[in-house]
Amino acid sequence: MKKLLVIGLGSIGRRHAKIYRNLGHEIYGIDTRADRREQAQEEIDLKLVSNDLDDIIDNNEFDGALICTPPNSHTEIALKLAQKHINIFVEKPLANNDSKLDELSNLCAKNNIIFYTAYVYRFIPSVQKLKKLIETNVIGKIFSLRLEISSYLPDWHPWEDYSKFYMAHADQGGGALLDESHGIDLIRWLFGEVKGVSAFVGKVSNLEINSDDLAVLNLELESGIIAEAHFDLLGRSPRIGLELIGEDGTLIWDRIDPKISIWQSKDKKWETEKFDKNDFVMSYDLQAKHFLDCLDKKASPITSLQDGIETLKVLTTAFEASKARKYIEIK
Repeated sequence: MKKLLVIGLGSIGRRHAKIYRNLGHEIYGIDTRADRREQAQEEIDLKLVSNDLDDIIDNNEFDGALICTPPNSHTEIALKLAQKHINIFVEKPLANNDSKLDELSNLCAKNNIIFYTAYVYRFIPSVQKLKKLIETNVIGKIFSLRLEISSYLPDWHPWEDYSKFYMAHADQGGGALLDESHGIDLIRWLFGEVKGVSAFVGKVSNLEINSDDLAVLNLELESGIIAEAHFDLLGRSPRIGLELIGEDGTLIWDRIDPKISIWQSKDKKWETEKFDKNDFVMSYDLQAKHFLDCLDKKASPITSLQDGIETLKVLTTAFEASKARKYIEIK
């Protein structure tokens, strides 16, 4: 049985806490908001709930900690945990900027910290099948791809005022591009590193937010593939998917209605494989088991600290390219 600390008891923190508790582990919780601490205690069998991170890590030894707070707080919390030799699971994105990430990387290496950046899309069963299809060249050489992640922010947490949610505030790491960066990690995992980007990132709607609600990126990959990535907080009918154009056909992945469709030029027809309706929900359990396995074996996670850094480089370069209105190579 592992002793784990969940830092941040909002909806995603409680989801993780429930999963690990159901797997038989001892869970401690931290949140600065009393209402969230009370809700977590009602929903989950927590060993202890506190509002003082320093006190709880000074007086307990943990096998790992899950950082589920807004992105602008991730790096400082991770540094505190790494100093205490606590293994780290951090919700995406890794951070909202690259400040102190070199310091964090060096400290984690020095203290042999297992560091997992939580890009859960890699654990979706249909995505894992998609990766295998790409690796077998089912549609031949891939020329281009289009990824879309679209949903309506006020529908995310209908029980609370969306304008007070961290997603509405750029200074907390909110906004379409940072929060929906699953898409950038997915592109990197499936097709390799990004060479450069041009982008529009901004606010185009009347939503009561001071963060971006639309991000459209054109990416040049090191492989030569050209990718378009569309992220928004505006879609009243959620859409999440990926379309690949290849030498021998087209391949489409749909997360909302879990399926993969393939059109091959030799057959000139569509073939579709459907997946369990809980395809996405299952990925959280698979992710938890992977992190626990890494703790047991002292192994490197599928998405490391460096993966989080590389994805963040694409995100920060996209913001820069949008402001400069030009193509910028990733440094």
